[in-house]
Amino acid sequence: MQAAAKTFMSAKHIAVAGASSIPSKFGHQIFAWYLDHGIPAIPMNPTLASVTVQKKEYDTIASPSKLASPKDTSLSVITPPAVTAKILKEAKEVGVKAVWLQPGSFDDEILNYALEAFPGAAVGGYAEGSTAHEGWCVLVNGDDALAAAGRNDETKRQVDQGRASAMGFADTVSTVPPSSKRRKVTATPRKHLGIKQQIVKTNRHEPTRRSDRISNAGLKSEGSTQLHAKPPW
Repeated sequence: MQAAAKTFMSAKHIAVAGASSIPSKFGHQIFAWYLDHGIPAIPMNPTLASVTVQKKEYDTIASPSKLASPKDTSLSVITPPAVTAKILKEAKEVGVKAVWLQPGSFDDEILNYALEAFPGAAVGGYAEGSTAHEGWCVLVNGDDALAAAGRNDETKRQVDQGRASAMGFADTVSTVPPSSKRRKVTATPRKHLGIKQQIVKTNRHEPTRRSDRISNAGLKSEGSTQLHAKPPW
């Protein structure tokens, strides 16, 4: 079952059969889980034109046959068993890659059908010691499945970029190596400034030379470690 969960999360697209706008329903919570993990899930519900999750509206599709790329899609199922049976058969016909049956969406007959119709790519039940009380659940086992599929870093980047964009910081994210960001400082040419205004940049660990200002005052300093100026008294 762990291998099946990995296969499920490896799909290019994921659809959610039974997606809902009602926060207390698992169809809402699981759809939101995918969004929170940077996965643009496809909501499926034949009775609704759209669902609202996290204050955003998403257009729904009615059934697996309406998927744009069924062979590149995994199907997360959160529907009553009678509905699940029909959805699984249609999903098989159109070539859906894998299915994840949430607890309560199946009975023994439906689970056995899923295991046969989607060999090595059907998730559901208690096989391999699921930590969820009622069997394999996206909300409980989803993170491990994502990690197994190698999508943790990908989804984290997508989530971080989404949050940065929402906060107005999208343009500040850069992939330029730090070494190339060092500010280049150059001295202003003498002809544009008076001698007293000119600043000569030197190594940060060495004192700034003041020979130009001292020479302008009639003092000799170059090549000497001391300044021999005439005392004021």
